[in-house]
Amino acid sequence: MRRKTTYAVETTYAIEPGHGSTSLVRHGGTKAAILFAPMAPGEPYQLYPHPDTYGSLTFEGLPAPLRPEFMAFPDLDAVRAFLGIPLAEPDHAEMALAA
Repeated sequence: MRRKTTYAVETTYAIEPGHGSTSLVRHGGTKAAILFAPMAPGEPYQLYPHPDTYGSLTFEGLPAPLRPEFMAFPDLDAVRAFLGIPLAEPDHAEMALAA
C-alpha cells in the first residue's frame, strides 16, 4: 500500500522591498504585482500587475477604456486587506512604504 503525500502550496500574498518607492507583491513564488507608494501626501498607493508575470498587459495599441490601469488604494491597510494579508504587524518593506 502506498502512502498519500500531501504538499502544501504557498498561496498567500507578501509585500517585499523593491527599488525606490516600489515594493514587490508575491503570491507564493510568483511576482504578482508592483506596489507604488504615494507620490505626494494624500495620493493613493497604486497596485499594478507585474510585467514579468503578466507580460500581455501593455498599453500599446489599446484604446483608453481597455487599458490595464493601476488599482488605487487610500492607504497601506487597504492594500493589505485587498491582498488578504493580516493587518497585525507590517513587515520591513511595508514600514518603508509607509514612511
